[in-house]
Amino acid sequence: MTFEEFLKKVWWVLKKLLFLYLFWVFIRLAVIGLIFPIIPQVPFFVLSFMFLAGASRHFRKFIVSTKIFNKFLKGYVDKHPKIAAFFYEPV
Repeated sequence: MTFEEFLKKVWWVLKKLLFLYLFWVFIRLAVIGLIFPIIPQVPFFVLSFMFLAGASRHFRKFIVSTKIFNKFLKGYVDKHPKIAAFFYEPV
């Protein structure tokens, strides 16, 4: 294994850990938004699921295959190329 391959693997692990950490941060903010209606909860839920989809290949496949994603979020995701690349790009 070369040093570059090692760095790629380390970066991949750090990226997954960062995405999992951000998932927990935004899911907590969304729950706080459910308790206190002043804070918007929907954007925090969407961001948390985006970060969880970025961390887990299986969860990304699950999200894209659900009826809720296809009914409500697919149009929004397809209009924004950076978000679409995030959901449709392989992990």
